[in-house]
Amino acid sequence: MATTRPRIVIVGGGFAGAYCAQRLNRILRRRDVEVVLIDRHNYFVFYPLLVEAGTGSLEPRHAVVPIREFLDRGEFVMSEVTDVDVRRRRVIHTLKGSDRREEMSYDHLVLACGSVTRMPDIPGLRERGFQLKSLADAVALRDRAILMLEMANATKDRTMQEALLRCVVVGGSFTGVEVAGEFDELIRRAVRRYPHVAPDACGMTLVEMGDRVLPPLGADLSDFALRHLRRRGIDVRLKTTVREVGEDFVTLDTGTRLPTRTVIWCAGIEPDPLVRRLDVPTDERGYIRCARDGRVEGFDDLWAIGDAAVNRDAGGHAYPATAQHAVQLGTAVADNVDRALRGAATRPCDLKTRGSLAAIGCRTGVARIFGFKLAGFPAWFLWRTVYLLKMPRLSRRVRVALDWTINLFFSPDYVQLGMAEARKRRSDGGARASGGP
Repeated sequence: MATTRPRIVIVGGGFAGAYCAQRLNRILRRRDVEVVLIDRHNYFVFYPLLVEAGTGSLEPRHAVVPIREFLDRGEFVMSEVTDVDVRRRRVIHTLKGSDRREEMSYDHLVLACGSVTRMPDIPGLRERGFQLKSLADAVALRDRAILMLEMANATKDRTMQEALLRCVVVGGSFTGVEVAGEFDELIRRAVRRYPHVAPDACGMTLVEMGDRVLPPLGADLSDFALRHLRRRGIDVRLKTTVREVGEDFVTLDTGTRLPTRTVIWCAGIEPDPLVRRLDVPTDERGYIRCARDGRVEGFDDLWAIGDAAVNRDAGGHAYPATAQHAVQLGTAVADNVDRALRGAATRPCDLKTRGSLAAIGCRTGVARIFGFKLAGFPAWFLWRTVYLLKMPRLSRRVRVALDWTINLFFSPDYVQLGMAEARKRRSDGGARASGGP
């Protein structure tokens, strides 16, 4: 892919990377500059709707946005980036479906590699814990919930039913609270279809290390969310964390042992493993250190945005790793890359936090928007309206709106999609291929 034109390469097609590429394509449309976006997938996940895609309120494929459709123009390469030679200005990558190692030169490189779930060294967590960072994770959780219902329906042992139908969610921020609220509603609605399962055998436990849930929303909305969750029967345990995850139990740091077959870890993120292989400055947690204009510290041609980077405001505080900040960073850095190409002075990336919203189940939500606070049904309705309008493309908005409308009048199908079984078959097949007869 040799070229004499200036080339801007963006690694990562999440919110930050995709919107950066889109902005660059628009402002450089009339100039002889090449923009290349590299990602291991040809779509990006619209994360705010991921929980609903898992619970069946939304068709799963409607929670992803095709990158080629989103970009309109510009080059997209579906490939796995394995390293970056910052001295030679080369991105080393492997095309999906191929083992061939390739290199791509760049004049400016934007690192938007994203994050993965932070899984601490808790015994049993990596082997048995679920997470929610991809569409496959969301569908696998739905499959797991249905499997537990089927197993509970096949036994008359009440103690066993309660163990099968108890989910433990770890992490009381936005993802954890939404998972607890929405999946609890899914299981309690689905249990009506299982005649041998007692409705009160279902249980949801939310574990949070801090002293409140949803701390970014403030004390009043946090208290409202806590009361709502507990009123619905969700067991919320504050100032508590998990010490061990067994096959059929969880041990808390209080010494309590909870019988469960499903643990969902929503307690924190860390940079994509690619960052550890790069010769770039990082902080004590492994995040890429950046100047105020988005450049990686010590570089003129290297930029970093999104979950893997530390982008700070004028007061020196890091912007939260949210979709709204990723989108704003993507467009701000795109403008700065354009200025750098023209030899103009770059500008600090000053972002605006417009607010925060969370859906907590049973058509209830909490929201803080432009200083105004809402709770209950109005907040839930606002949550859906905001994210519907933020969904790229009119056609996708219509699909999402139709899904939600149909779900108001008809019950969802409580059926597995086979994601967990497919993963297990691939894992077993790989084990046989590598070490079996």
